[in-house]
Amino acid sequence: MRVFGTDYDGVIINIEPQKARAFGVLLNKHWGVNKDEAAQFWIETGGKPRRYKFEYFYNKQFKEKLNDEKYQKIEKEYSHLLKDKFYPSLKLLPHALQILQYARSHYDFLFVSSGVPMQEIQYLVKLNGVSEYFNLILGTDKTYSSKREHFQKIITDQKPDLIVYIADGLEDMKIAKEFKAISVGIPTNHSKKKLFDAGAVHVCSLSEVIPLLERLS
Repeated sequence: MRVFGTDYDGVIINIEPQKARAFGVLLNKHWGVNKDEAAQFWIETGGKPRRYKFEYFYNKQFKEKLNDEKYQKIEKEYSHLLKDKFYPSLKLLPHALQILQYARSHYDFLFVSSGVPMQEIQYLVKLNGVSEYFNLILGTDKTYSSKREHFQKIITDQKPDLIVYIADGLEDMKIAKEFKAISVGIPTNHSKKKLFDAGAVHVCSLSEVIPLLERLS
């Protein structure tokens, strides 16, 4: 069983910079957080669940845990902002579609592992017209609090001989290494050095992914 997995934002699309700025503006508005600090934190913690990012600043600002009710309220506002302002105009990154087409014809099982809430990532993948390429689209929810749970599910259910995982986040590289996947870091939002330091096996641009996959076959 050959499995191909990918993060979504930063690999198939890229609105991380816009999401980071929106995160900063929202936290400044509601919690008085420095918007530039929040935006930078968003980028630096790519690959971690959205809730983790909100919880970090709530705890830092108010010295208490962010409860479910408060999180759901502010996350709902953030999600609606993305859907209304950013998602409708999104386009796939160059080479992303060709990578999915190649992977669909050369791997047995394809999955998305995203830190975006489950319903939102499934909506987004469908909106971009690429849901047909994936056997499974995973985001975060009460069952899957992080990408570790995604990898655990894939390994338990599919029992793969090989997992290739492509992502642009530093946390993604760490988790892929933990589960002995062949990680391919894409330097969309982080430098090659940072991706290698986080545990990437390979680092390349999207235009170089298919030749790399051919060498790995």
